[in-house]
Amino acid sequence: MLKILLLLFVVVYTLNKGTHYAFALENRDAENVSAIEVIAYVDKNEITIGDKIKFGIRVTYRDGVVPRFPELGQQIGMFTVKKTDVVEGPVKEKDGRFTVNCSYVLSSYEIGTQTIPSLKISYEGVHGAGEVVTNEISVDVRGVLQEGEISGDIREIVPPAGVPVNFRRLLPWIGVVFAVGLLSGTVFWFIWKRKKRERGQGREVIIRLPHEIAYELLEELLGEDLIAKGFVKEYYYRVTGIVRHYIENRFGLLAPECTTEEFLGELARTSKLQDSHKQLMREFLEQCDMVKYATYGPSRTEIQETYDAAKRFIDETRERLEEKEVVPA
Repeated sequence: MLKILLLLFVVVYTLNKGTHYAFALENRDAENVSAIEVIAYVDKNEITIGDKIKFGIRVTYRDGVVPRFPELGQQIGMFTVKKTDVVEGPVKEKDGRFTVNCSYVLSSYEIGTQTIPSLKISYEGVHGAGEVVTNEISVDVRGVLQEGEISGDIREIVPPAGVPVNFRRLLPWIGVVFAVGLLSGTVFWFIWKRKKRERGQGREVIIRLPHEIAYELLEELLGEDLIAKGFVKEYYYRVTGIVRHYIENRFGLLAPECTTEEFLGELARTSKLQDSHKQLMREFLEQCDMVKYATYGPSRTEIQETYDAAKRFIDETRERLEEKEVVPA
């Protein structure tokens, strides 16, 4: 009897332990699913060709999650990106989560039903990194004229009048036109050759190097004094863009079109940069993303360190030339 009671106790204990484990796993999965939510939206679904629409991405996430918006190029689907607005937020909601909105101004010149494709939003959280995908949006792009409408300026084509042609009478005029054309072409060719020779002898074109352009843009950014005006996020967007375009012009890496996660992956694979420079760039981008997409507010010292890191990266990776390259036109 004692053995039977012990056996029943072991079975009940095992079943209770298994049930508790399944419940914890379910709760943990539920937390992961609701850790971040995204939705794409537009201000109108019907436009006339060439009109502008506002396209936005709204991200709702829990504290501890850092979302990263994609940096769009000049084209998304059949829509042209006219403008990228500054990210709004984060705003804390009543349920304790945060909401961030990023909006863009789009336009399309293709008539018909056009689709804004889904976009990937990467994030990092306490359970690791991941990505979510926005919904697709259909927009009806209409032409200027409605179906069946005819413009008042368009008239039916009048058939050509039948005029008899006398080729013998035209031959002298054809000869004159041919002679004038040949003479004009010869004169134009001599003038063009002479001007080309003069340009080749006296004109030179100075090519600006990538680091020179980056230095100039950094100085302009300082001159705008965005930090003192309270535009901290705008400042971080600008300094990130300057460094990304410098990397593209200097090393041929498509940095501006990639998300931070995609770019860091490309950076890890390339042999064009030293490991120390890769680490410097990783820390620089992660610090900038914390300010751009999270609730982090940097101090004056951290802002200066970010600027110094950008300038140091350019200083250590720029082309080492004694003088500017000069080529004939």
